[in-house]
Amino acid sequence: MRQRTFLFHDSYDAVRFLDSVRASEDYGNAVSVLVDVFTTRDDADFIGYLSDIVRKKLDKAQIAGLTCQAGFAHGDKLDRTTVFTILFFFSSEIKILEYDFSKTPADEVKSDFLSAVRSLGDLKGIQVYTTPMKNSCTNDVLSAVALEAEGVPVFGAGAGYAVKSKKRELYVFGSEIHKNGLVAVLFSGKNLGVYAESTLGWTPIGKVMEATDVFGDHILRTVDGEVAGDVFKRYLGVVSGDNFIENTCEFPFMIRRGGKWIARVPMSKDEDGFVHFAADINKGEKLVFSYGAKKIILQQSFNLAEYMSRKNLECLLLHVCRNRYEYLKEEEFLELEAFFNFYRETAGCFAFSEILYKGGSGGVQNSALVAVGMEECEDGGNASSSDCFIEDGRHENNMLIDFDRDEAGFPLGKRDRRILPFEERLVNFLHATSRDLSLANAKLEEAAMTDGLTKLFNRKKIAECIEAELQKRDSAENVCLIMFDIDNFKRINDTYGHDMGDEVLVKIAKTAKNCVRSGDSIGRWGGEEFMILVVDAKKDEAVSIAERIRTEINSIRWPDMPAVSVSLGVAGLRVGDDSQTLYKRVDNRLYYAKTHGKNRVAYEDYE
Repeated sequence: MRQRTFLFHDSYDAVRFLDSVRASEDYGNAVSVLVDVFTTRDDADFIGYLSDIVRKKLDKAQIAGLTCQAGFAHGDKLDRTTVFTILFFFSSEIKILEYDFSKTPADEVKSDFLSAVRSLGDLKGIQVYTTPMKNSCTNDVLSAVALEAEGVPVFGAGAGYAVKSKKRELYVFGSEIHKNGLVAVLFSGKNLGVYAESTLGWTPIGKVMEATDVFGDHILRTVDGEVAGDVFKRYLGVVSGDNFIENTCEFPFMIRRGGKWIARVPMSKDEDGFVHFAADINKGEKLVFSYGAKKIILQQSFNLAEYMSRKNLECLLLHVCRNRYEYLKEEEFLELEAFFNFYRETAGCFAFSEILYKGGSGGVQNSALVAVGMEECEDGGNASSSDCFIEDGRHENNMLIDFDRDEAGFPLGKRDRRILPFEERLVNFLHATSRDLSLANAKLEEAAMTDGLTKLFNRKKIAECIEAELQKRDSAENVCLIMFDIDNFKRINDTYGHDMGDEVLVKIAKTAKNCVRSGDSIGRWGGEEFMILVVDAKKDEAVSIAERIRTEINSIRWPDMPAVSVSLGVAGLRVGDDSQTLYKRVDNRLYYAKTHGKNRVAYEDYE
């Protein structure tokens, strides 16, 4: 495949560019041609005129586009411009879907979209341009599509408008123009590889709050029962609705979804104090403020650019949140340069939201940068789970970065080595104290759920695991408990001392932990008793695990002491069981093993 990108101000330049494309060898050899359009002109007449020119000049091309704050190409970003980026596919196919939510119900859109996904073989990626600020169904539709197209990334952007725009209209377009719609491109081909990744870089800080009242899916009324606007007043000192974006852009809310942090940027505050967001927030979701440390944001972008540079890319698209531009300002172009430096035809836009669903996580995002690379290769190598960009976005692992240049050599501007700006010192201070607090909280959390001697779960934590497993089960199948006790443990303490007793506990705990599966949970129940939660296993499998524990422990050799044995009871969950009835049954079986010879596993009823 090939990519050609062009940024222009007037239609005359556009016509000349399209004429050159029509005459090119790439156009002649392509089996599919996609024209992606990013424009700051929120004028339906202009968009329609431009689309007609493309269709007239490139008769085998299909169009997908959106309005945005700004487009960029070849390292340039200019206001009141339009960007064409043309993708030529030589062995892959594209299929365009477009829907108008004002005319077609969301359920019908979802059904048709899913049918199209199911009908395509070798589906490798789905690009979507949509208007999430105009509807409450974008996330629902795309979530269903991402679930259906498991392993296939869904990526794109939400339409926006230029800062100086008077109309402030949002449009997405394909064969038609939509104020409230969705245009999707389905990429398929045996030899097509698609690499879709994102980076955020903001750091969570402060207490966890709850969205207690949400209207639609993007108007936050109350947080912890308090009017949302008052929360921003209390924490950020922002009172007025004027310049609300500018006064809050450094501190978006963060939400944890599917193991991934997603940011939510306020767009405005209304007269009732309710805060409007550019993407969805659900009632009951946990929110936490975050702050942006420019060095960390840029470093993670450079890491993503370096990852992408190792691919044999023939196309690169960037969908960047306007909030990054508002916050990073001139330094925003440093992260764009990181991509332009290794792939000159890179194109993209500053949008009001970015979209990436991948690997069971993600969604409609804010404050992020989504990078999408493609290639057509002989082996059809697509991004795999073992070869993908992993952002180190965990709060406790964000490290301070002290550099004038990052490791890849991208300049960060001149810095006065004697006096750092107050803002930079303040952000570094926030980051360091946040990291220290997070590490301290992690240690406290670990201490609260871990037995100090054996380092297994303590009784409280293992009981919580069992209760949670019982709560989510619809049937009584495939949940078992194993309870075991060290035989004659008091004699060990009395004969060899408590230090030796502690050593026995530690070694037996480690041995038992090595015998259980990764999805099982083990904890110290009390004294010399231990409890194991075995999930997704029938009773005979749990008995096999128990027998292995018994055998492995009995085979341990102690320098100055005879072999140590354990007795074990095994019980499976029954219909009507709660945790207490299950505990009683497994305890009875352990008691039987202890009173009938020890060093054995009991798994039948002996009540």
